[in-house]
Amino acid sequence: MVQTEFETRVKVQQVVDTHLPSFILDENPKAAEFLKQYYISQEFQGGVIDIVENLDQYLKIDSLTSDAISETSSLSSNITSDATEIVVSSVKGYPKEYGLLKIDDEIITYTGINGNTFTGCIRGFSGITTYHKDLNSEELIFSTSSSSSHNSGSSVENLSSLFLKEFYVKLKRTFAPGLENLDFAAGVDAGNFLKSIRNFYESKGSSESFRILFNILFGLKICEFKFISLIIILINAL
Repeated sequence: MVQTEFETRVKVQQVVDTHLPSFILDENPKAAEFLKQYYISQEFQGGVIDIVENLDQYLKIDSLTSDAISETSSLSSNITSDATEIVVSSVKGYPKEYGLLKIDDEIITYTGINGNTFTGCIRGFSGITTYHKDLNSEELIFSTSSSSSHNSGSSVENLSSLFLKEFYVKLKRTFAPGLENLDFAAGVDAGNFLKSIRNFYESKGSSESFRILFNILFGLKICEFKFISLIIILINAL
């Protein structure tokens, strides 16, 4: 798990080739590689086995760092439909390997990260793109895609953090009603804010509550004489 304050446990894909009996490998030389690829498809960040094995870690509020819940990056240069390396503005929040991302309508997986470059990209991939289907909020949407070219500046969505972001929204809806659909300012430690939310509501209506609110939503540190104009900005934003 990348950028989430915890390390995932040992994965089957890492040990499967050393645990198969020799007679299986003798009769089926590619059995280990087949099983490894299968478990890679299930154990990637946000995958079924990953969530089950690390659910206790995902549900720790301290996992909600600003990097972990980062939703998007952007392309740093144009890419063709067969490019296997993709350079982006930031890789914060993306798994170090076998992550899923989405550019425009194309889903892409990659095998590694080098600096701000996704390497070993497999184009026109498939995967879960959202946890909510129109008219049925409890149904996942599994999408397929085809390879295509993309222009510099295109949004790059992190599909590997869907579960963590869903948990984040649920916590916001429970402990910070009214703020669940609002994005916090970049750099805000969402975990610390939600743990201290009681102080925010206890100071409701005071200058301190306004200071906290504008800080988490806009990253502004404001003085009292600016409250009125900034309140107008907030009302328009909502």
